Amino acid sequence: MKIYRVIIFLFMGVSFGAWADEKAPASCQPLPVQGDSVIVHTKKPLMILLHNIGANDIWVTHPVANTGASAGWTSRLQSGKWSAMVLNKPSFEINCVESTPGHEQQGPCEGVLAMCQWPSVKISSTEKGTYWAGENMNLSDLISYIGGRGFSLPTLDNQ
Repeated sequence: MKIYRVIIFLFMGVSFGAWADEKAPASCQPLPVQGDSVIVHTKKPLMILLHNIGANDIWVTHPVANTGASAGWTSRLQSGKWSAMVLNKPSFEINCVESTPGHEQQGPCEGVLAMCQWPSVKISSTEKGTYWAGENMNLSDLISYIGGRGFSLPTLDNQ
């Protein structure tokens, strides 16, 4: 009877591991995530995908000097989930706060966050600025969601 439990446990681990290990579309160019924060530089609007590759939830934050003027940058990203952000600033910093039950602590983004950019996404001219295009979803749901918001996405080959 023990051998059946072991086999079921291994099968479940492989199944859940494959589900949580969704890969970014091939057309999304990887961004380096090193150290405590990530700074994305751009000359034109682009879309970035953020993926929580860590074991715990994280809060993705953007540090601002006057918090009252820039509410809404913090977003929860559960383990294995994806978010999309449209950036329209020359430089944008992202920090990570690891969240476990009863404890939150700012830590390095390296090792818990993976990012890539979709520079060829056609962004609606009616939506300006830097904003979350979709938050905390499975990759396929996120792609459907942002496509439904009017973004024209590049080829979505998962190679």
